[in-house]
Amino acid sequence: MAPDESELAPDMTSLPDALALAVAWLDGGSPPPAADGDNDATTPQQTPIEKAIALLDKLQLQISRSGLFSKNESLDDVPTSSLELMGVEYQLARAHLMLPTHSAPPASGAAVNGGSSNGGATGLSPSLMRKRNVTRAVEYYHSFLKRMEQLGEDMLPEATLKEYHALLDLEDANESSGRSSSKTNPSQIREMKIQRFQRKNATAQTRTQLQSQVERRKRLGLAEEEQMEGHDLDSLCRTLQIETLRMYAEESLEEIQSSKSELEMLDMAVRVESARMQGTDPRMNRGGMPERPAPQAGGMPGRPNQPLQMTQITQNPLTGQLEYTKQRVSNGQLRPVQGIQRQQIADGVFRPGWNQPTMSLEELGERERADAIARSEAQKVAEAEAKFKPKRYDQLVQDGMEDDAKLVEASAKLDREWDDWKEENPRGSGNKMSERGDRNF
Repeated sequence: MAPDESELAPDMTSLPDALALAVAWLDGGSPPPAADGDNDATTPQQTPIEKAIALLDKLQLQISRSGLFSKNESLDDVPTSSLELMGVEYQLARAHLMLPTHSAPPASGAAVNGGSSNGGATGLSPSLMRKRNVTRAVEYYHSFLKRMEQLGEDMLPEATLKEYHALLDLEDANESSGRSSSKTNPSQIREMKIQRFQRKNATAQTRTQLQSQVERRKRLGLAEEEQMEGHDLDSLCRTLQIETLRMYAEESLEEIQSSKSELEMLDMAVRVESARMQGTDPRMNRGGMPERPAPQAGGMPGRPNQPLQMTQITQNPLTGQLEYTKQRVSNGQLRPVQGIQRQQIADGVFRPGWNQPTMSLEELGERERADAIARSEAQKVAEAEAKFKPKRYDQLVQDGMEDDAKLVEASAKLDREWDDWKEENPRGSGNKMSERGDRNF
């Protein structure tokens, strides 16, 4: 069933033209020529981003009504002319993240969350509006990634699918536990970002090469069925669209991860703004005083003003035993309790004032003896290794090893090198007192 373009902007001849117009609005560039007569479809008061959202919503609705894509289709079943239309959800997510917070987003008839919108909402705080926009953008990103996953293993790389599945598992765990806490190790997150950046760069380089081939075909004026570098025009455009969708998938994973962190901060901002609109501060109690933790159930009754006490645990450097010292706050300083201080003084009355030995003489002698044996063995090994190292022939004769052919050959090499050095540096050829200074004077 072919889609109906009658509900799109005027002068729109196809759905890809409408998508190109919306992307031009989002990128802030000059719109295509088809945008000259689009004043009937969008109101003059709308910003380019709001115009893009309205057009993308109509485009998504037309695609859904026409049944252009099926969940059972693989990548090979999708025609080349329809591949770029799979990025509508990605562009909608981009648009909602770019929406300003001074006005509500336009009405959406085909929103992911059932068609609800903020078009008629007034009096919303900026944080609440931003939270709704980010939440809707995350939903669109998930919808786009889910569609990419349904196309089969040939669409997305294995690493991208693995990261997407890990993200879904983490979200399911957070929903079941009722809190948003990341269980991923920071080092794993860093490694994941590095791999995603590398995949994104590789995809961008491939897209640049394919775009240059398309431009080269246009300059040469080649026919559509004529091949160049193993591609005709249809296969070249198809490969370019697939690489574009893969890059969209990597950017979607990146935006979902950053949006989750932003939503956590927006939740806190929404609570603070809601409390301020009610004339209260969430950090204050009902009496207007800062909230303090409730006293423990085991507190001593009748002594509400008891000073703060703490126990300091230290290790005695002489005995190695743990010592416990109770301290309390007095005039802003920690002071030891008098009873514990007296006990410490009593314990140190008969303690020697010098450091006690840590081992006996027998233990010291055994340690020195073991070290001497180890040094003697190391010296024997070093002497045995030095005995078979290359040396001069006269030294071989002194050691009585002149019958070893290998050592004799090595000694001959050393002797030749020594003779060559003596020829190059005869006796008395060094610096002399007469050669010091500048000879020009």
